[in-house]
Amino acid sequence: MLALDTTKPSRKLTPNILPCTIKHNGPITTSKRYWAPSSSPSPNGVTQHTTYFRGRKLRGRAIRIPDGYQGYVLAKTDNLVPQKPAQKPHAHVNLFESEDRIEDELDEDKPVEVKMMEQKGCFDQIMVWEHEVEPEAGDEYIKGVEEWVAFAEAVCMIPVTPVQTTHARTHTWLMGK
Repeated sequence: MLALDTTKPSRKLTPNILPCTIKHNGPITTSKRYWAPSSSPSPNGVTQHTTYFRGRKLRGRAIRIPDGYQGYVLAKTDNLVPQKPAQKPHAHVNLFESEDRIEDELDEDKPVEVKMMEQKGCFDQIMVWEHEVEPEAGDEYIKGVEEWVAFAEAVCMIPVTPVQTTHARTHTWLMGK
């Protein structure tokens, strides 16, 4: 299991999905930063995002995280959540119970190891980049983000008391966000 450590303030970040493979994961030491995306309005009123990576022009599309949601950049740690000793009621032993059932109950009493995830930053949009052209709505990464949000909404729907309307009886759903 994992738990989120939110005790440190997080900075605002923008994740970028690039049309390439980079076989490195983590920080690098460099004296100059080469990533410099720029934004400009287009004639049709849509913001155009442009940058260059290894000499190639990239065009981007910003995918906003819906209102009520927040994206997080997390880092795995080896820190464990402190466990409180479990308070057990006094158990009566039935000498006729099967050994398997007793072993199962003993396994349930073992504490679960919960590791901490450290929050490095938060974001409210993701940039998807493509070579020379702006990514289309059917791009696999754009569709993936949209499907993920739809899935999160479906999982977090909480039914509440039905509401009486003048036309029909309907159910109201609260979105767990």
